[in-house]
Amino acid sequence: MNNAQRRLITAGYAGLPFGEFSQCEAGCVGVLGVPSEVNNGPRSGASLAPDALRKMTQQLGTGLPVNGRDLGNLDLTGDWSGILMQLVTQMADRDIVPIVLGGASDVASAVLGALPDLPVVAAMPLARRDLTQRPANTIWVGLNGGQSADVWDQISQRSMGWRTARQLDEGHADFSDMPERAVLWIDISVIDLGHAAGSVGLNPGGMNPETLASVIGAMACRWQAIVITGLAPSLDTRGMSELAAIETLNAALHNG
Repeated sequence: MNNAQRRLITAGYAGLPFGEFSQCEAGCVGVLGVPSEVNNGPRSGASLAPDALRKMTQQLGTGLPVNGRDLGNLDLTGDWSGILMQLVTQMADRDIVPIVLGGASDVASAVLGALPDLPVVAAMPLARRDLTQRPANTIWVGLNGGQSADVWDQISQRSMGWRTARQLDEGHADFSDMPERAVLWIDISVIDLGHAAGSVGLNPGGMNPETLASVIGAMACRWQAIVITGLAPSLDTRGMSELAAIETLNAALHNG
């Protein structure tokens, strides 16, 4: 993050001090903003998400249940995805939990690419093809009925765990064989648009924010990395989408 940005944002995410990677300690978190933008569709503004989340935590006085540093925003010139993968790998090697605030879904693709051997818990409405081609170590949270038949076939053939948004809202949140360690990917589009208007994707019939935070918080899993994508703050003047992202992240960190 450059000096001008730091003057505008007086403190890092949830009051964490701004710092460098070298200042992160084992057992703590490293928050990194990656303000990439969606490249298609009518709903944009994902690049505003990292700083919007920082500002919202300041307004709410929200803290984190862990210590760490805010590493600012990644410079998106050049091979930023390669740099992101390298940073995530280095943090994981030093037992630092990367919390990556996107941005578009390409941010999550880079994080997952850096940790290819870890299971993934993906909270999103639609299964991405790159994830359906993974081994059977992906759990889908909040899927809607819009998957194509071949995607459902791939999920079934790999015996991946999954629950639809409706099942979760009705209390069917039991997941068998939860991994001890995993990567958590939260796409804000998993939330119903009526509850959180600030999402890149349109998802009528999606989860409500309270269910999302409750389900993620109840997972007995040690998160090795957490990535948030799909938040478009300018589309939600009430800030409910940022609030949902913040509460879900805190719920994950309380347990993991």
